[in-house]
Amino acid sequence: MNEIERLQEHLLLVRRTVGWTAEEFGERIGVTRQTINNLEAGRNKLNKTQYIAMRSVLDAEMNQYPEETEMLKLILDVFIDNPETYSEEEKEKLLSKANMVAPSILAGSTSRKDVSKEMVAVAGGLGILAAGPLFAPAAIIGGATSAWLLKTIFDKKK
Repeated sequence: MNEIERLQEHLLLVRRTVGWTAEEFGERIGVTRQTINNLEAGRNKLNKTQYIAMRSVLDAEMNQYPEETEMLKLILDVFIDNPETYSEEEKEKLLSKANMVAPSILAGSTSRKDVSKEMVAVAGGLGILAAGPLFAPAAIIGGATSAWLLKTIFDKKK
């Protein structure tokens, strides 16, 4: 499974983690709420252009609000970008916890920052944070181009 497929598989969790409705996320990437809903439900397949738009918007959010988006960074690293780095047990535990707390962000009953702190503590308890430079600044290659973008653009299989 490639990054595009993995993002689609975890799209609902990613969107809830950021605290956006389907309509808000759609507006940010230039599609309708229904398109987001169809992608989350698997009725439509996420294409490369949509993937790039989503990752760009998510990168912008993480750059603008670094303390509020640590959970998002964790979700993207564990489930989208580097899942091979983590054990199935670690991923299951993290996914279970994330699915419990992410809806509270969208509902407004807790802040992204508070949930991020909690998830970082959970990840630390699982030993996940020791796996790599997860919370280091995003890789910058050739100016402002992220590593995920270069990988997506030059991977002919996607």
